Amino acid sequence: MSAKFRINLEAVAYYLKTVQKNFEHINDSLDMRREPMRDEIVENMLAGYRYINNLLGQDLSLVEQDGLHHFLELNHIVLCGEDLKKRKDFQQHILATSERFYNQAEFCIKHLRSWAEAHKHVTPWKRAAGMYILHVSQPQLFFEGNHRTGALLMSSILVRGGKPPFVLTVDNAKAYFDPSSLAKATKKDLMGKLYKLPKIKKNFAKFLEAQANPELLIQAS
Repeated sequence: MSAKFRINLEAVAYYLKTVQKNFEHINDSLDMRREPMRDEIVENMLAGYRYINNLLGQDLSLVEQDGLHHFLELNHIVLCGEDLKKRKDFQQHILATSERFYNQAEFCIKHLRSWAEAHKHVTPWKRAAGMYILHVSQPQLFFEGNHRTGALLMSSILVRGGKPPFVLTVDNAKAYFDPSSLAKATKKDLMGKLYKLPKIKKNFAKFLEAQANPELLIQAS
């Protein structure tokens, strides 16, 4: 069995490369500047979207037990790509990331899975937004690459729900980066959980739905 839809990888490549060409201008508009969008970042994100398509073909959810190692693999892909030599060079980081992912006391994958289970009947937009904002707020799920891995997580959730994936574009970049930075600066303490994070999640879900691009979603063959 497989999911009904796939990500249009050609369209994803077009939009990401267009963002890359315009990134200096985009960066100037942001509340908090981002690192340059190097070729390696674009290539690794494209590899991540390809990986998501493979998981969709197997109908695997990233937050169900048999999908968890794939979720972890997405973080390795956005940071290290698929090159085996580079993976070997980053072996210690990969091992430490795995330990954090499964066992970090303040926030790890079990906490994200609990939230997902409690919100499994909400719309794909709310589910994707909620999991993303929880993922990137403090403490974050991974040491590095949380926003990029989170974008792939959202895409998996959305496409499994029959909605277009999230893909960074020139038009949606500021509306994506600014609340992401706000979420990153927000702690999962009592104040954050009760007041700050719910508001960010609600607004981010509206953003995801408003910027959805049907061109990015294709029927599975």
